[in-house]
Amino acid sequence: MPDNPLLTPIARLLHAHPEGLSEYALMKQLEFDGLRLDDEPDVTPELLLFRKHFLVMNALYRLRSVLADEGFDLSISALHIQLHPMDPEQAAAGQALARDDNPLRDYYLDWSEFENSSSAHVRRLLEGFWCRYLGDDRLEAAWRTLDLQPGAEPDRIRVAYRRLAARHHPDRGGDAEQFRRVREAYELLMA
Repeated sequence: MPDNPLLTPIARLLHAHPEGLSEYALMKQLEFDGLRLDDEPDVTPELLLFRKHFLVMNALYRLRSVLADEGFDLSISALHIQLHPMDPEQAAAGQALARDDNPLRDYYLDWSEFENSSSAHVRRLLEGFWCRYLGDDRLEAAWRTLDLQPGAEPDRIRVAYRRLAARHHPDRGGDAEQFRRVREAYELLMA
């Protein structure tokens, strides 16, 4: 696995913030400029954010066992990341905990997930998230409302939305309820 350049900066930040911090706060304090995360032609803002997130989470899970050896437990969630000092008994258990089966840890420690990331891959991940979060029924209805096939690119979604919004806009004699459904479908699919 390649060396993650964020290991040392994240370790310093964790020690500097014993109260803990969110992933967002951690990312705001890190320097990503020299990492060349957007040197490919198809890098979207979503892919760039995914790569930054992946590097942070990879570093955190790699640091977990190192910090356990130093007597710290590292709690990791997007909303709160914090070091907790362990007493000697917890330290022995903490090292075992750092090695326990954890699907998230396994995902973020698999460097091929980072290397194989692409804009299309991140879009599929986001769609899968929204499917689980909102339920397949709402997404299917949104695709039907805009008369698109599931997985259409954002440009096609925008074109379909503009066409249908112009047709159904109440100021142009269209149906206000249908206009609302078109707008909601667009917002859902572009989220």
